[in-house]
Amino acid sequence: MRTVRWALLALVEVGVFGALAATAHADARTKELAVGYEKELAACRTRADGVTRVVAGAQALIEGGQAQHADDLAALRAGLTTVEAYCAELAATLAILGAEPNPSYRALERKLDEQDNKIRKLRQQSKQVLEALAPVISRMIPAMNARVGAAAASAPRRVRVPFPAGRAIDAPALRGTYRAAGTEASDIVEYAEGKASATATTRLAAGETCEALRRSLPAEATAIAASEPARALGLTWYVSYARPVRRVRAACKLTKAGAVLGTLDEPTEVGGWPDLEPVLVAMIAARS
Repeated sequence: MRTVRWALLALVEVGVFGALAATAHADARTKELAVGYEKELAACRTRADGVTRVVAGAQALIEGGQAQHADDLAALRAGLTTVEAYCAELAATLAILGAEPNPSYRALERKLDEQDNKIRKLRQQSKQVLEALAPVISRMIPAMNARVGAAAASAPRRVRVPFPAGRAIDAPALRGTYRAAGTEASDIVEYAEGKASATATTRLAAGETCEALRRSLPAEATAIAASEPARALGLTWYVSYARPVRRVRAACKLTKAGAVLGTLDEPTEVGGWPDLEPVLVAMIAARS
């Protein structure tokens, strides 16, 4: 009788341990699947990001007047849709695997099989699309690089001008030279070119208003049109008045600390004199 009981216990133990081993194997399989899909999704997203950048570059070329790239852009967008669909199904599969802390393969087998069928199809389609887009991308990249290079070449060069109080501006790089001075309350830039020079100054008038500072200017000061960067500062006023062989531009911006008065005093009888308004605008912005 005792022998029979031991035999029955042995069978039960074998069954229990067999079931546990099967469960452990199934759980290990889901973990293995998750690791594989994570790697595949990372690779898919890398490819999708690459195509996305080329799509953006092609769009910029067309907007810049290079309409000959319209067909390539259409092909890139269609291909990107396929690659993104492939990535989306991989992400959906990982979401299924991560829905529970320790998912068993048996419980998820049906859903995983459905996802695997979708992924296999999209994996093949994505591969075919990327192969077809390879010559398109090869054509687009040199054109994109040329556009970026041209934009960089046409961008105005800047020179850093630091002030004693710690503020600084990026001024346009010109033929002449800049020299900075000032205190905590004021910043001064002197620009010299040949024998001529100009002076830009910003001063913080704590507790003052722009209306009060406007009254301190000569009566002949008249409003002038501001450039787009100057308008973006939200100036209270922007005026100009003449002095012998000189022109003064003055602007005021109200800040929390008080009114910031900016002036630009420059010569009027020097041929080819540069536009120094960007210096004045940058100095006012630095005090805002």
